[in-house]
Amino acid sequence: MALPRFFIDGDQAQQAPAPAAELFLSRDTEAYHHITHVLRLAKGEQVEIVLRDAWTAWLCEIEQLDETGVQFRYLEAIESAQLPFETTLVLGFSKGDTNERVVRQATELGVSRIIPTLFERSISRPDPKKAQTKIERLRKIAVSAAQQSHRSDLPQVEELQSFEEMLVFINALQADLIAVPWEEEQHTALSELIEKTALPELPQTFKLVLVIGPEGGISTSEIAQLRELDACSLSLGPTILRVDTAACAALAIAHDTLAKKYGSLLY
Repeated sequence: MALPRFFIDGDQAQQAPAPAAELFLSRDTEAYHHITHVLRLAKGEQVEIVLRDAWTAWLCEIEQLDETGVQFRYLEAIESAQLPFETTLVLGFSKGDTNERVVRQATELGVSRIIPTLFERSISRPDPKKAQTKIERLRKIAVSAAQQSHRSDLPQVEELQSFEEMLVFINALQADLIAVPWEEEQHTALSELIEKTALPELPQTFKLVLVIGPEGGISTSEIAQLRELDACSLSLGPTILRVDTAACAALAIAHDTLAKKYGSLLY
């Protein structure tokens, strides 16, 4: 059974990791609550700690646990594989809990960045204060999903963008491929599109942008603007998919195809 994993901010660590070094986690953190009230861990049990910003993972042992906090002792570093590709997901901002499901699933599938975006047909259009609350909620979900899936990094959940702001953002990324699942595209498959795209020479990272529209889909004018950035429209099959289904399917197909292209370099 996998050990529980926690992401800890660097300023929560009293001392940098080193042989026999220790880390103290105060009681006013979410990780402390999870350790003591949810998992009910005890002295002598082991956990995995990822230090944010440094993005290093460590096997640790609980040395002391009381009402003031948790004292950990570093045991050994945990090696984390670095994938030769990174994926940015443009997420058409949607109503209900769709955004939360997408962020959780996308994090588990290894996405690097999520850009919540208001498209022409987006139904949910929160005011700035509510939008910020929703984005903070999505960031917490990303942390929880990264811990559960044993990632050693976190996807960056950006602020809510307008469609025009998103175009500027992804243009600056200088992606190797911008792929847009679109219900009116009937021919090109995502796997075929990636297969035809040349890989950069290592150690350069292959940069993929996936654009998933909102409930109402992506308009013809938005597709035209994306194509001005050399984006390619594609089909995910003959049926119309929900936003969360489309995002999950596209990420799974993309990462599986890229893993096969890189082959033995990943293992």
